[in-house]
Amino acid sequence: MRHPAARKPLPPHEEVQTLPHYLVGEALDGILYISAPPTARSMGLTPLLGRAPEGWWWTATPRLLMGQDVLVPDLAGWRSGRPEPLPPGTFIERRPDWICEVLSPASAKLDLGSKLPRYARAGIQHAWVINPVNRVLEVFRLDHERWVLRRAFVGEECVRAEPFEGLELALAPFWLPG
Repeated sequence: MRHPAARKPLPPHEEVQTLPHYLVGEALDGILYISAPPTARSMGLTPLLGRAPEGWWWTATPRLLMGQDVLVPDLAGWRSGRPEPLPPGTFIERRPDWICEVLSPASAKLDLGSKLPRYARAGIQHAWVINPVNRVLEVFRLDHERWVLRRAFVGEECVRAEPFEGLELALAPFWLPG
């Protein structure tokens, strides 16, 4: 009786591409992280989608290839407009100018401890961290591969946050009922 040959394991950044469409895969330091895909509505990001300021293009959950790492921020934005159309399931290698992570109990450690430092090393200039439980939007700008907190917004106010000072956003839709 013949036994099938054992399949050689793929590197995590390649393994991401083999996952079914209903899972999100990220690869960091050779480790594969798998999660259920959040929806823009469940993340409170519905107010942002379709409202990118002129000259910007935003997309939810892009698969960013950064060296051997695959990172999937909740939102990412490019200043010079929409990148070339990509076939579904491919990676975006073009570095975004802005990322947004929405914290959850399942994602906070990975988002804050592993992904944010990688975004800084990659030279992404702006980052937002939304904490829907504590009702805080933190706005960061890159300074020599370090994140500098520019502003923290709390409560129900309407805000203008860099790099989108021309766009007024109500914070209430981001927060979890409480």
